[in-house]
Amino acid sequence: MRYRCPYCKTLVEDDPQPHCPSCGKMMVVPKMREHSQRALRRRTIERIWKEAEQKKEALQIIIQPSMFKNKRFYIGLVFVLGLIGLWLLSTTDEAVERKRNSTSPQLRTLRNLDVLAEALGRYRFHTGAYPSAALGLAALVRDPGADQAPGWNGPYISHLLSDIWDTPYVYAPPTKEGELPTLFSCGPDRQPGTPDDLKPDPGRFDPGTEWTNGWRRAEDRIYPGVRILPD
Repeated sequence: MRYRCPYCKTLVEDDPQPHCPSCGKMMVVPKMREHSQRALRRRTIERIWKEAEQKKEALQIIIQPSMFKNKRFYIGLVFVLGLIGLWLLSTTDEAVERKRNSTSPQLRTLRNLDVLAEALGRYRFHTGAYPSAALGLAALVRDPGADQAPGWNGPYISHLLSDIWDTPYVYAPPTKEGELPTLFSCGPDRQPGTPDDLKPDPGRFDPGTEWTNGWRRAEDRIYPGVRILPD
């Protein structure tokens, strides 16, 4: 086998030595692998390639054009899509429920009280006074009539519910001019006049007049066809 010195370009006919016989510099000559080693390497590559092809065939899904003409294919597709839709709905409901449960009952009740306070303020803006004790908070949902609430332009809330502890909200109109009405939740102990009673922000009773330009009744702000009734 012939070799060429990378320095002086001299061809070396015999078995190469560590040093070039012409220039004397050291050469690094690759050793040829024996025939058995080359054969073993070739067989190893062929075996790996064959195994890869077998795995590819096992994992490959062959789609036949004729399957698109089969009704069972579309029935199965609709069924799978339906299952995916149900899974997405259940996942969304669970996320909403987790978010709802993550909020403390007191905070949720305070938010509801603020909504009721704003609704009472708007009721007073239209009618000139807060609902009487006889009408109560139900006047925010259903028109009491022109004789009791002239100018009523509700409903001001879509529905009236009890607090989170299933206790009705306590309401009483003001007894003097300039006072705010009484509105609170009895809290976890369900007893009025105790330290755990929850009250709205007093400023919520006076929402101002800017909202009147874009005011829409509650029944116009929800989907059509939904009946609005008090509990």
